[in-house]
Amino acid sequence: MYKKLTANDYREHFRLPADYTIDGFIVYGTYKSHPFEQFEDSLKHLKRKYEKSRLEHDFFGSLVEFTVEDKKYWIAIAYGGALLSEYLHLACLFGSKRNILIGSCGGLKVGAKSLEVVVPEWSAATESSASAYQPEANGRYSSDEALSDHLAALLSATYKVHRGATVTFQAMLAETWDDINNWERQGFVAVEMEAATVFAVSNHFDVPSAAILVIGDNLIEEQTVIEMSYEGTRFKRRQVAQDAFDAVLSILVDRKV
Repeated sequence: MYKKLTANDYREHFRLPADYTIDGFIVYGTYKSHPFEQFEDSLKHLKRKYEKSRLEHDFFGSLVEFTVEDKKYWIAIAYGGALLSEYLHLACLFGSKRNILIGSCGGLKVGAKSLEVVVPEWSAATESSASAYQPEANGRYSSDEALSDHLAALLSATYKVHRGATVTFQAMLAETWDDINNWERQGFVAVEMEAATVFAVSNHFDVPSAAILVIGDNLIEEQTVIEMSYEGTRFKRRQVAQDAFDAVLSILVDRKV
């Protein structure tokens, strides 16, 4: 069925040019639109000439196309894995050379603090958006080592960066205290909603992928996003994300990895 359709099939369906390609894909794990503005702010900060546009088909409503120095990049927002897996699938078919997730996570490591960063080595999940693309992984989906190491090195100059594994769990409001304790005992650094999908789809197409996750609340220390202290760090979290966009751009546009 759909998995057999080619890049040309989709170009024709979405009325894209016959030679349409992209150079990279960035997704921000959220339902808000600020990542588009932040990516544009990074381009301005780094003094890159660019153009932005929207693809005409309604399917691409959560995605903006940026052309930077003659290369096209997709910037998308996604909350969980369903639509994200489809954007990733198309990005890979259309030639993406790097797929990178920026987002937030709940900490599972005692002592980890809000505004610190997690760059996962792999993510565990049972979600179909991951397992359908890499069933042989048995629920363990790896990021690209070189890409992840480079992102971690860039960010560690400013932030404390945690490495290790995350767990991708796409039903945030269904998390229980038993879940949190079990994940902490298994050694997971954080829980998030998109990393396994990014890694699994990318691995299926042999495209390097990585993730940068900002710790918003440390669940193992019984912090939650409904506390006043979480809202109070909103602008600081945006700044960490801005620095993450700068780091990603330095890799994608300057081709440092």
